[in-house]
Amino acid sequence: MVSLTAPYVSGFLAFREVPFLADAVRRLQAKEPGLMPQVILVDGNGVLHHRGFGVACHLGVLTGLPCIGVAKKLLHVDGLENNALHKEKLSGPRMEHSLSRSLLS
Repeated sequence: MVSLTAPYVSGFLAFREVPFLADAVRRLQAKEPGLMPQVILVDGNGVLHHRGFGVACHLGVLTGLPCIGVAKKLLHVDGLENNALHKEKLSGPRMEHSLSRSLLS
């Protein structure tokens, strides 16, 4: 069990949860290296994060393992929105790191 002290802030999940996830991967590597995964599925976005670098990306960089974001909500894909409110949020100020259509094909 992990006690999180940082509050949840939408769009910044990685800063709250990745240190604990990376620590769990390091402990597994130290204790049972034969059980290290070849890839990690992460409950959250990766490159489809609206800033282009979600919790899955953060964990992958820190662990050196490929990580795939498996999110419950669509945050951002160029040209794709799930409703008008989502489209409005995407058109607001944001960093221009997004997944291009060419990567989706």
